[in-house]
Amino acid sequence: MARLLTEGGVAGHMNHLYDNPDLTFRKMKEIFQAASNGELKGTEKTDGQNLQLSYDIQTSTARAARNKGNIKSGGMDAAGLAAKFGGRGALESAFNDAFAAFEEAVGRMSIEEREEIFGPNTNIYYNAEVQDPRAANLINYDLPTLTIHRVGHNEYDRETGSATGRDVNKNARKLAAALERVQGEREEGRFHVQMNAIRRLEALSDDTAANLATARLEKVLSDAGISDNQTVGEYMVSRVETAIDAQVSLSDETKINLIKYMFKERNEEGQLLANKRTVFQNIPAEDAGTRGAIQKVIVGARGIMTQAIAPVEEIVHDFSVEMLRGLHSAFILDNEAEVVRLRGETQRAIQAIEGSDSEEAMEILAKQMGKLKDVEGVSTAAEGFVFDYEDVTYKFTGNFAPMNQLLGLFKYGRGNVPPLQKLDEEEVEVVDSQRTVALVPGAFKPPHRGHLEMVQHYAEMADRVVIMVSPLARKTPSGKEVGFEASKAIWEIYLRDAGLADKVDVIRAPVNSPVLATYQFVENKDDSPELAQPGDRIIPGCSTKGGDEVRFKNKANFEKYARKGVQIADPIECAFAASGDALSASDFRAALDSASAGLDRFVPDGTDPQEVLGVLGVKADSMTEALMRLVEKAMDEASSMAAGNVEGFAGGNKNKRSLIREDEPEDLEESEDEEVIEEVLNYLVGKGAVL
Repeated sequence: MARLLTEGGVAGHMNHLYDNPDLTFRKMKEIFQAASNGELKGTEKTDGQNLQLSYDIQTSTARAARNKGNIKSGGMDAAGLAAKFGGRGALESAFNDAFAAFEEAVGRMSIEEREEIFGPNTNIYYNAEVQDPRAANLINYDLPTLTIHRVGHNEYDRETGSATGRDVNKNARKLAAALERVQGEREEGRFHVQMNAIRRLEALSDDTAANLATARLEKVLSDAGISDNQTVGEYMVSRVETAIDAQVSLSDETKINLIKYMFKERNEEGQLLANKRTVFQNIPAEDAGTRGAIQKVIVGARGIMTQAIAPVEEIVHDFSVEMLRGLHSAFILDNEAEVVRLRGETQRAIQAIEGSDSEEAMEILAKQMGKLKDVEGVSTAAEGFVFDYEDVTYKFTGNFAPMNQLLGLFKYGRGNVPPLQKLDEEEVEVVDSQRTVALVPGAFKPPHRGHLEMVQHYAEMADRVVIMVSPLARKTPSGKEVGFEASKAIWEIYLRDAGLADKVDVIRAPVNSPVLATYQFVENKDDSPELAQPGDRIIPGCSTKGGDEVRFKNKANFEKYARKGVQIADPIECAFAASGDALSASDFRAALDSASAGLDRFVPDGTDPQEVLGVLGVKADSMTEALMRLVEKAMDEASSMAAGNVEGFAGGNKNKRSLIREDEPEDLEESEDEEVIEEVLNYLVGKGAVL
């Protein structure tokens, strides 16, 4: 049966099934069946930037390590990490922001918790992954997240920098619990810090995939003369021995030494069991033919071993693809859309390689398409699934690997093959800027007066402003959901009242991350008329509130994604400088819940708070209190107008007393409230008051 990742495992080693030389084929078949039955529990394998993290309780600072030297010196602090990745653009920002978020999150834990989790002298380091839309590899994640894995954590000896081998799973579980608690205390929108959630790999509808994999495996083993009780390592040795015999006739001793040398076998002290001298020691110098044949085997050892495991690798790969088909990433809001994007990227790479006239590129394509089959084989937005089986950690990665290989060749080239991406791009005439478009992405759940002021700022410098509202809904403390439609409706009220309805568009963002949404807007792969067009000058909109502009500081990152003919303005030079009291959407949601008089500070001047409440279906706590505010508003307007234009409320208190009952609001029944509403409104309209 499968076991939880928290129960142990070979820390830091995530094998494919065929990578573990000690795995018997009987156990491999058991894993096929366990996966098919939905018995495997594990975590999502993510496509980010790796980082080892700890915390120094003496200085209350986070620490990072990349090698033994870092461990011995107590790890890199923020300045050391910044220096390590300085000048690397988005990658530098991703690492630095994730590190700062980790330090801030751990800083919320008690001193006792920190020591239990990290040790008294920065002893325990945790295996983490930085997932940031600004520094995406292949998969585009929506939210900037620092994910702490369930495996790969170690306690280290500070003197030697080597792992002690002590099981630190108990410490990791304490870290997971502490992170879950403090995450709820952290400011909304900050870099998320979490332990990768344990989930169950969904069962297949029937045993077809497991039965097919088992049948294919039995055929491969029969051809190699290997039984179920033998291991992957024994299968490999058998296949390599056959390949050697096909090239050269050797004595058993020489062949064994050659195989030991090819496999880099070591004794318990870590010393190699064979070297070149050992291999050639029994071959006379004058036997040039045999020595040359052995040398040819050594030079081609990697290829021989790759071919040896290939039949088993193909079986495991095809089974993994079936297991991962439709696996949803927990870090992507719209998995289906991301799968479509990945398929499109892969198809584009395939077409570019096919048109490259490069034999080397075509060889790589043929090899990877042997696994991928076609672009429909890209069926998940998750890189893979990591699980433990009998204390060994394994991974299913499906078609992520061949897709990654093809896109790497396409974007960066390999060997004598240059990058093919530029060759694939359509020639688009670069024209002078025809219009300036300001892009204002964000959550806006709901938008408040500060958001409108930001839009007004950009409306003064742009011909068109596009508000991109993220798809992720937010909830008020009572559970009322504020989604895209509600946000858009409130925006339309604000824009109407501010006279900007004809200049500003409100659209749904494709992803939740503002930076990634901006990338996709300027890239406009599908040539959408809503997004950037050749000739546009795009201003990536950002605010100085809370350091938001830091995410937009690298203009070059946006230029890298922009389609031809699209110009990018400097986001920092154009940034909106927020003034006055900082407003929070979460505080606004709380005010909406209670329909309190405090709504006024969130709603722009000229907009009726009650209209905003109406969008959300929120009813005022007390209708009578709301009407009193209406009366007071009408009285204020009347007193400020010139005499004779509109009849005022002379003796206003008397009129107010005659209309509003002296009972306390909570003593009024709803029917009485409704009567009061009708009476007051009729009176105010009759007086010509502006409501």
